[in-house]
Amino acid sequence: MKEKSDEIYVDFFDLLIILAINFPIFLLLAIFKYLGWVSDTLSAFLLILLSVLTVWGFHLILKQKGYGIGSWFRISSFGPDLIWSVIVFPGIFGVYLVMSFLTAFIWDEPIFSKMSMNPNAFVAVISLGLFFPVVEEVIFRGAIYGYLKHFFSPEFAIILTSVAFAVVHPFQDWMKLFVFGMLLNLLYYKRGTLTVSSTVHVMVNLIYLSIAYLPRV
Repeated sequence: MKEKSDEIYVDFFDLLIILAINFPIFLLLAIFKYLGWVSDTLSAFLLILLSVLTVWGFHLILKQKGYGIGSWFRISSFGPDLIWSVIVFPGIFGVYLVMSFLTAFIWDEPIFSKMSMNPNAFVAVISLGLFFPVVEEVIFRGAIYGYLKHFFSPEFAIILTSVAFAVVHPFQDWMKLFVFGMLLNLLYYKRGTLTVSSTVHVMVNLIYLSIAYLPRV
C-alpha cells in the first residue's frame, strides 16, 4: 500500500507558481543586500519569512488536492520517525564529516567556516539551523523529487534532485552536498516521510553551526 506522500505531489505548473512568486522577492533582496540597503541580519530574517511563505504556498497547493503538507511528513508516525532519525544520524553525519574534510582539502579552506550571510550566531542557528533545512526538504525532497519520480525511476530522480540541491549552494560545496543530498533522498525514499530527512538535516546543520561558531581560544 502506498503512503500518501507517494500518491500526492505538486506538478510542474505548481512549481512554476512558487518560483514566480518567490524569485522576484529573492532577486530584490539580493540587489538590496548588494547595494548595502539591508543588513546581514535583516536579510537572514527576510529569508526566513520568504521560507515560511514558500512552505505555506506548497501547503495551499496540496490542500487544493485534498491533503496538505502534513501528508509529506506523515504525522501519524511522527514519533517512530523521529526515533529512526536519531538511529541513522551518526552514520550520515560521519559521511558528511568525511566529505567536509575532503572538500576542505581540495579547496584549501577551513572545514567549519562561518556563513558570510549570517555573521551572528543566534541568527545563523535560527535560519541555517532550523528554518532553511526544513524548507530545503520541502522543496527538494517533497516537491522536486516527488515530481521527478513520476517520470523517471526513483534512482534517477534521486540523482537529479541531489544535483539540484547541490548547485543552489556555493560551488566549492557541490561535491559534499551532492552526497549529502543523496543520503537525505535515500532516507525519504526508504521511509516515505520528510520527518526523517528534515530531522537529520536539522541535526547536521546545528552541529556544524555549533562547531563553526564556537569561540576561538
